[in-house]
Amino acid sequence: MSNVELCKALTGATSTEELKAAADNLAVFVKENGVAALEGSDGVLKTLDATLGDSKNAVAREGGAFLFAALSKKLKGAAVPFLVSRLAVVVENAGDKKSAECRKASSKGAKAFLKVMNAPAAAQVYDMLMQQAQESTKWQVKVLALELLAGYVEIAPEFVARKMVVVVPAFSDLMWDSKKQVKEAAAKALTEACKCINNNDVQPFVPALVSAISNPSEVEECVHTLAATTFVQTVDASALAITVPLLERGFREKSTATKRKCAVITENLAKLVDNPANVAPFMPVLEPALAKASAEVADPECRSRCAAAHSALQDIAKRGGALKAVEAAPLEKVEDAVKQVLAKVSGASAEGPGKETSFKFVASSARYMTTLQDSTTDDWKEELFASIKALLPAGANKKSDAEEVAKQIHQACLSGEAAATGGVQEEFEEDEDDKHLD
Repeated sequence: MSNVELCKALTGATSTEELKAAADNLAVFVKENGVAALEGSDGVLKTLDATLGDSKNAVAREGGAFLFAALSKKLKGAAVPFLVSRLAVVVENAGDKKSAECRKASSKGAKAFLKVMNAPAAAQVYDMLMQQAQESTKWQVKVLALELLAGYVEIAPEFVARKMVVVVPAFSDLMWDSKKQVKEAAAKALTEACKCINNNDVQPFVPALVSAISNPSEVEECVHTLAATTFVQTVDASALAITVPLLERGFREKSTATKRKCAVITENLAKLVDNPANVAPFMPVLEPALAKASAEVADPECRSRCAAAHSALQDIAKRGGALKAVEAAPLEKVEDAVKQVLAKVSGASAEGPGKETSFKFVASSARYMTTLQDSTTDDWKEELFASIKALLPAGANKKSDAEEVAKQIHQACLSGEAAATGGVQEEFEEDEDDKHLD
């Protein structure tokens, strides 16, 4: 059957079984004929968009969700460039008011995509998912968005760690949602996100810290436990993101002992901060609390500890040498670098059905990867190879071929106009023992 006939089979299906079968057949067709079959006037994406967006036909929307899932499962990473921009619609349909079948199929479709999504794609849809989690009027959409964001810990842990300053307050607010399902999903998502905190001193307290957010009665006990801890590891923004909310509440407690212990924790953490930029987001919370306590608390010993912690924070604020944030190069510069690499590969192309979309995604993924200063060539291969395969000629598009191209793209983005700026700039000095090698 042609793709046109297969698409008609999907749009003409009337039962869940028929929808699943038609969606699977379409996905198999695309896998056998390549991603070029997705685009064009008769491309499969045209049917996908029509069914997902059919506001008058719940069966069609259910079929669209099945097709979204089938393409994710059959094409895996090769489908990501084409489906990532359509995830928002699938998540929104998980709150379908007219069809439980559509809600179920949409949820499964989004989760199928999560399994094949790479880190650059996760970064691309992060803002959208956060908006749906926070602003949707449908609790099912909120829950699904939170479930997908919870899955980021496996896909893009470094990205999550960098976003913890935003993630913690957002998920904390959702833990107070009126719907039990949303509360539970938010607590789970926050617990999962905390796995990205690279601080073994803080990790053991994550369950208690998360629980204290929704159970104010646990704040004092949690503060006392944390105050008894000896912190030795460098503290970054991700670790502060989960501890500062506790400290903020602790300073509001009536107990003088709790205020003093919050000051102790703050001072201990402050001593282990390397980069002042990590503390900057929390200064508006901690500095006023410490200043007030050091001036108003009756107990002189508590005032002294609060003053010491306040001074430690001020010293950090005055300290120079904060690392400049990593900034990616303009996308067009990265695209130029990728094109130059492809030009050296016989038969490779960035033009034509399926290829241009894949190329754009490869370039945007490469741009994202330049911001991960600890990324290795193997990381680049893993994140880029599936999309690169679509740009290579038949017979030379095996995984190993695509990984070699990914390696060359990595090298091209390490310096020049495609390279990121800021962050840690490593300098290497020649060792005396190496001079004889010149």
